[in-house]
Amino acid sequence: MRLSNGEVLLAWPLAQHIITQGWFYNDGSMHRAIDMRTQIGNTSTQPVYAAEDGTVDQVQDWDGHTKTGMQSYGNMVRIRHAPYKGGVLQTRYAHLSSYCVKLGQQVKEGDLIGYSGTTGNVFGAHLHFEVILNGSRTNPLVWLDNDFTTASGQVFTYRPGEHAVEKPADAAQPSSEEVLIDVSHHQGAIDWAKVPYRAIVRIGYRGYGSGKLMKDEQYDANLAGAKANGKLFGFYFFSQAITVDEAREEADFCASLAPTGYPLFFDDEWGHTTKTGVHDGRADNLTKDQRTAIAMAFCEKAKTHGFTAGIYTFTAFASANIDYTYLCEDYIGWLADTRTNYDKTLPRHIHQYGQGGVPGITGVVDLNHLVKALPAANKPANKLQVITVGPVSQGDADAVFAVCQSRGLTDAGLYKSEWA
Repeated sequence: MRLSNGEVLLAWPLAQHIITQGWFYNDGSMHRAIDMRTQIGNTSTQPVYAAEDGTVDQVQDWDGHTKTGMQSYGNMVRIRHAPYKGGVLQTRYAHLSSYCVKLGQQVKEGDLIGYSGTTGNVFGAHLHFEVILNGSRTNPLVWLDNDFTTASGQVFTYRPGEHAVEKPADAAQPSSEEVLIDVSHHQGAIDWAKVPYRAIVRIGYRGYGSGKLMKDEQYDANLAGAKANGKLFGFYFFSQAITVDEAREEADFCASLAPTGYPLFFDDEWGHTTKTGVHDGRADNLTKDQRTAIAMAFCEKAKTHGFTAGIYTFTAFASANIDYTYLCEDYIGWLADTRTNYDKTLPRHIHQYGQGGVPGITGVVDLNHLVKALPAANKPANKLQVITVGPVSQGDADAVFAVCQSRGLTDAGLYKSEWA
């Protein structure tokens, strides 16, 4: 992806972003690439995707035994991308079990180009990924976002001055859609007078280990600053509920802290991931049906408090771990997907498209677009309401009765009263 500031943000070539070896090998010797873990469950053969639009300019078939020279890459694909600052930019994908592109083929970012494997000079399954500029290899991590973990503390990431790509707020997005940000204690103290966008503020979270309900450390300051500067869009809560009762408890917790009438999102994603890629949060072993029921319980309780209830998650999670599409029939959808060719068939009101710098905030912040107008708070279409009034004086009771009678509610048997 080419950003509006002229920089390049490559897409991750695997769905799983766990780095096992960095620019330097873990023993300190030079690598000039990154290796990515491909083992998921009982298989290590994973789809490999093009990191950006381009043309396949090299393919290689391993001879089955040579582990030196170019054959050390095993089955390999190289893609030439659009020039970067006048230079030649290429990416290489090595040790594939197979590839499914041809020399000279045009590919789009995210297109399937092959499958990971163990061909060439390898010790265990992984994807070897290189970024080449003007014929010289560069640290791939400076061309990617920061959505990755390392397999151990020994894995090298950045040299001094290097960092992940940061998207500007308008990165490759239609200018007609309102930009929103979402904030928590991770952004530290915010100068809300300088922030140009409305914000979704994190109220709090449930501990992924303890299960304790916690208020976000910056919630009070963020609520006050956003409201005072007209920048409050809504709220979210990071859930680790494992029962529907806990989900309702989370919604009650939010209602005790936040003003109603705003959107309130149930943030559903992995609770905690170890350096080895294991998801070990207290809610991470829930089934898809359990997670969906828990999300519904939170949203229904949130609606009783006067919030517009919604669901936040990311594409891969929405597809496998929660019935996101079903939930979006009744609740607001907020979906994260930083790919250019993301699945546009999934419903959403808000699309989280990346990270970038925003005035008033130190460091990066998540960036979103409001792609569909939200429904009014707690006013579902085609639903009836039960209204309770009182106890009231006889004069007020007579006035209420007269209104109900004029609307035909008494004749329909829909008006009831009793002495207190």
